[in-house]
Amino acid sequence: MDALTRIRQLGMPRRNNELWTFFPVAKIPTQEFPDACASEDDFSKENDFAALLPLAKNARTMKRTIPDGAAEMAMLKCNNDFGHTVLDIGKGAKVSLEILDNKVAHDIAAERFDLNIAEDADVEIFFANPACDLPLRFRHFNINQAAGSTVRFSSICRDTAIGRISVECHLKGEGANFDYRSLHVLDGEASQHSRLTIYHEAPRTTSTQLARNLLSGSARVSYDGSVIVGYDCTGVNSSQLVNTILMSEDASVSVKPVLKIYHDDVECTHGNTVGELDAEQMFYLVSRGIPKKAAQEMLMRSFAQETFLPLPDSPAKKRLMDSL
Repeated sequence: MDALTRIRQLGMPRRNNELWTFFPVAKIPTQEFPDACASEDDFSKENDFAALLPLAKNARTMKRTIPDGAAEMAMLKCNNDFGHTVLDIGKGAKVSLEILDNKVAHDIAAERFDLNIAEDADVEIFFANPACDLPLRFRHFNINQAAGSTVRFSSICRDTAIGRISVECHLKGEGANFDYRSLHVLDGEASQHSRLTIYHEAPRTTSTQLARNLLSGSARVSYDGSVIVGYDCTGVNSSQLVNTILMSEDASVSVKPVLKIYHDDVECTHGNTVGELDAEQMFYLVSRGIPKKAAQEMLMRSFAQETFLPLPDSPAKKRLMDSL
């Protein structure tokens, strides 16, 4: 079943669909689709409207193969409202991918990235673009990792409108590792949503999710994170932590962790904290002559930087820390 047939079968997202529980689906404009679909792959099992949208719109596919052992840096930027990128990354390759925004005016934009990562490859994916006020944007990542591979996915979002990042990661080989770190710094009426689904499909795979939010005004964030550990997947280690600081009474966050574990010998954790800036730390700084506003900025910057400090020195870490 091609993408167009499947998306018509699914219809527009609805609030009763668990993939879209927290998202303001009424804000998604009704779409017109071409008569035929260029994609020939089978999408009969795909359930995410945002993942299918670029393909159903016949987005031109940019496909590239990175050879075994290569060391490459690249910047990816969609030239149209809808984009599709396919990357096949070879064994032992070391790759850094920065994703840039397309700021051409449009009602809706949707990008899909398919990454197939071979054994022992080391890949970082990151973006930290300036605040963007485009009305609605989707980004979907489908990641398949072979044995011994590592993916570090890091982002900073300051957008002022509505957005959704969705990631589906399949850890298919023993020792594969997926590390996800995100920071939302939002104000006004911004509404940003994250959905992650991580499939541990091999023994001794690891995944880390750390999401942090600094929310002011009436900004809203949701985090919907699922971890699925398959049968015979011994030694899996997975953690999920969401930390949010609310800088105003009208800001809000929604978090939904899901753990589906089909093996006994695993270590899986999840946690969620919501609060204000630490009152004792604020008192300590102000009592030493630091103005209140400067003290707030110091604590917020520290909270943000801690998200990315554990990353190895790399183009991603430098770009993210410079952005802060």
